[in-house]
Amino acid sequence: MAMSGDITDQIQNDLLSCKICLSRFTQPKMLPCAHTYCQGCLEKMVRSDRKVQCPECREEFDVRGGISKLKTNFHINSLMDIFKSNENEKVVCNWCATNGRENTAVARCKTCLKCLCPPCKLTHGTANPRHSVEDLPGHGVGPCEAETRMQKMIYCQGHPGTLVDYLCNNVICSSCCSHAHARHSKVSLAKAGSTARPMVMNLMERLKTDTQSLVQQEDDIAQAMEGMKATERSLISMIEYTLAEVINNLMKQGDTIKDTLSNYVREQEELYKAARGDLQLKIKKAKDTREFAQGVLDSGKIREIICLRSVVEDQINGLQAPRVPDDKKTHASLTVNESLKSMLSHSNLFSVTFGKDSAAKALAAPAKSKPRKSPPTYTPHPQPKQRVWNLHCFDTELCGDENDAKLTGVSVSKGGIIVVADEDNSLLKCFINCGNHTISISLPDDDDPCSVAIFDDTIACSSGNRLYMLDMDGTMLKKLFLRGSESVYPLAVYQDEYVAVSEGSMCSLSLYNINGKMVDRVQPYGYEGGRFLFLAINSVELFIVADCGKKCILIFNRDGNILTTCDQVNMNGVIQAINPYSICTDKDDNILVTERNRVLWFRPRGYCCKELLTAADGLHKPLVITVDNCNNLVVTQGNGFITVYKLDLS
Repeated sequence: MAMSGDITDQIQNDLLSCKICLSRFTQPKMLPCAHTYCQGCLEKMVRSDRKVQCPECREEFDVRGGISKLKTNFHINSLMDIFKSNENEKVVCNWCATNGRENTAVARCKTCLKCLCPPCKLTHGTANPRHSVEDLPGHGVGPCEAETRMQKMIYCQGHPGTLVDYLCNNVICSSCCSHAHARHSKVSLAKAGSTARPMVMNLMERLKTDTQSLVQQEDDIAQAMEGMKATERSLISMIEYTLAEVINNLMKQGDTIKDTLSNYVREQEELYKAARGDLQLKIKKAKDTREFAQGVLDSGKIREIICLRSVVEDQINGLQAPRVPDDKKTHASLTVNESLKSMLSHSNLFSVTFGKDSAAKALAAPAKSKPRKSPPTYTPHPQPKQRVWNLHCFDTELCGDENDAKLTGVSVSKGGIIVVADEDNSLLKCFINCGNHTISISLPDDDDPCSVAIFDDTIACSSGNRLYMLDMDGTMLKKLFLRGSESVYPLAVYQDEYVAVSEGSMCSLSLYNINGKMVDRVQPYGYEGGRFLFLAINSVELFIVADCGKKCILIFNRDGNILTTCDQVNMNGVIQAINPYSICTDKDDNILVTERNRVLWFRPRGYCCKELLTAADGLHKPLVITVDNCNNLVVTQGNGFITVYKLDLS
């Protein structure tokens, strides 16, 4: 049995509508509290701690497995299927059915309970102005506004339901023409139509021009909104990275002081233990001597009593100089840099401006507290030298991107232009000045860029088994086909002389000059197995390659002589296997390698020094890296951001 309209509306509003987006459910997911929402709506509410709060009961739930893992509300899906099938059933116009026709109804008169097709809906509404006509579900979008107005105007206002035939001051029907407008000057519709046609055509051209202008304004607004959102994401990322850097530096200082204090206390503790042991030994000897002397006195032997005096005196003299540390000299104290603390507490680290003429808005500084007296001075041990600083970070996502950015290659020109390969959006994106986008370059035939390297103001880019040579403006200079059938061909350049192409399972490198001619092929002598991935070339033309098959770093010269093979590192006395990914070198030939969620620092000959960057420094799945002419490390990350770090590995 069909449900009434009121009950149908109530079910759709209360049971089939998401309380977040207020639209019909899409992939309804049920929280443990039994409240149901769209999967997409819940995904937008997941916090950084992977928890989500129910909008209705405010209870929090852990969703580390993802919103898609929540139970699907199949009851709601079944209800939606029922309504969908009912909505798709064909409803026939009642007026047309009496004439033997079956036109689909789009509306229903709530007064006479008749279903109406579009023409009957208009006629019925004109003839019965007091009747209430409503659209059927799924047919809310009817004729456009202009069509509706026109259909109403072609019926005589004085005789509802009668079509107009003449033009007087207004359009009228034949009955009006014979009576109310009998003495007026009238024009037939045919003649009036021939006069109106060119005027309507001119108006249509104006309407077209005005529409185009509105569409352009809409596009401008959309671009402005996307640009504003991109700026918001970039600024928030900069704030987060800056906070992480400041907090990390403060934590490092605190850890250094705590380690210094702990080491000092342990040293003094050893001295106290030694002094305590000495005292315990003296106490035991004194007790033993006293018991022995008492026994001698009790026995009453004169010779022993006479000799006993010197024995007791020697024991007493030995008790006079215990080695106990001076507490006043060994007491530790701490001095807090009150001026720096006050500056951090009462000054604003960030400020943000909105527009060119607006004043900076900063976080309100907390109220000043009364200065406290400084405790006695304690000078800490020197802290380790800082090797890397976070300069800036920016998002590579652009307004027109169809997919999330997948950054597979990066290189920096002599002029400081960062060129990044975004494989999933099939673009080479160029950025300057802390992330300002300049140009996007598409490869011929819409090929997907993989690796990128710049030499002599020429962009070399691999895509599949093809190597493209491009100008900085994207003009194609050369197209070469690479040997083999590898899925990726990473690139590296050597001093504007050539670009080296890593040839994967062949464990070899091919060298091409700027004219696209292969000048040499290099293969490490006697090296078997594995699969070459990313590579770098240092200032003395040594090749450093990441072998993702054997999970090692290989260093060899142009003659193919292997100098170093490294497959493990020593971190704080613990031997760890490595799984190297992207590789680059700095101006001093130090080797930098991305591995897991960190960047490792190796000396030029392959000796691992330390973890240079980790997740604590703001890394998020580091991908490909390079070093620019200013010795800044450029890191592309899995979230589509690029972070630039200042290096000092001297």
